[in-house]
Amino acid sequence: RPPVRRERCGGHAASPARRDPLSNVRASRIFCTTGGYLARGSSGRYELARLATALNAAVGVAPDAKDTYDNTDPGFCGVAGTMGHPELAAAIRSSALCLLVGTRLPVPTRAGLETSLADRTVASIGVAPPYLPTIHATSTDLSRTLADLADALDDGRTGSEHVPAAQPPTSLRVPASSGPGLRYRDVVETIDAALPEGTDVFADAGNTGAAVVHHLRVPRDGRFVVALGMGGMGYAFGAGIGSAFARHARTDGVRRTIVIAGDGAFYMHGMELHTAIEHALPVTFIVLNNNAHAMCVTREQLYYRDRYSFNRFRPAHLGSGIAAMFPGLPAFSVHTVGDLGAALRHCMETEGPSFLSIECDPDEIPPFLPFLTTVEQSRNPR
Repeated sequence: RPPVRRERCGGHAASPARRDPLSNVRASRIFCTTGGYLARGSSGRYELARLATALNAAVGVAPDAKDTYDNTDPGFCGVAGTMGHPELAAAIRSSALCLLVGTRLPVPTRAGLETSLADRTVASIGVAPPYLPTIHATSTDLSRTLADLADALDDGRTGSEHVPAAQPPTSLRVPASSGPGLRYRDVVETIDAALPEGTDVFADAGNTGAAVVHHLRVPRDGRFVVALGMGGMGYAFGAGIGSAFARHARTDGVRRTIVIAGDGAFYMHGMELHTAIEHALPVTFIVLNNNAHAMCVTREQLYYRDRYSFNRFRPAHLGSGIAAMFPGLPAFSVHTVGDLGAALRHCMETEGPSFLSIECDPDEIPPFLPFLTTVEQSRNPR
């Protein structure tokens, strides 16, 4: 058995019920949240699915762990935290126990959920205890620990029977936008519909990352990586290219990698696409071009009364520029949803790299809870 150590943390009393929170799971609804520790491993997804079935659990994911659980499974209730979904908060409120798997619940993952979590028994399994009070079991091998738990709780219902795909979780309501270009939700949902199974997705920081985390359902058998750390802008270009080197070859064909970033991130590290071109890697670079550091523009509007801006750019035609710079590279400038769908189909059929520039509105507010809460408070001041 893997090394597992149970601990008391956050001042919980060591009562018998709290020492064994899974002892009466058959009578309770369980909610399970997975995190980046599991996502960064090469295994554990199958074991997590078995455990969720054994517990009859609803499952939510941290923003950096969208690929740990099938996003089309009926038990999937979306993303936690600042880019999260209402279904997830509702699942916590209706549960007797919340089980954390491989997440410490940092602020971006727990934002908006603190009250609901405080009213529930919370247990955790992972390398380190969460930042909130929990009943914690330390595991240095989550895959084996999850398998052991699934074995212990399996009552014969953990087979691979087919179940219909669930509808996407409910999207956060954002203020209407009247500026130029496409809307984030339309862009991401069109991309979602075009991605085949096994596609790896790398999302960069900013409004683009928030929209992708919130709206995109990760393709089955694909990986998902998002730049959430300090100085993350531009990270997705090198990360996606590096992953494509290692993962593009599959027994049943070629695995495509998608990099989705904003124009600000592109200006930082986007010329790494030259590497993908030289090595003919199957990477599609999708740049949402709003001629701005748009998340910073939104901050200026919401928190500094739009008195100034250092984050709006002069217009740039990225698709045309990249096409001129790299003859032979399929490069597109997209202005409508129809154009985007057609361009994506072409990119999916292209053996090597491709590039899309999508015109977007710098003033559109993304599905990002801190911004939306501020907007709501400004409309309904106390």
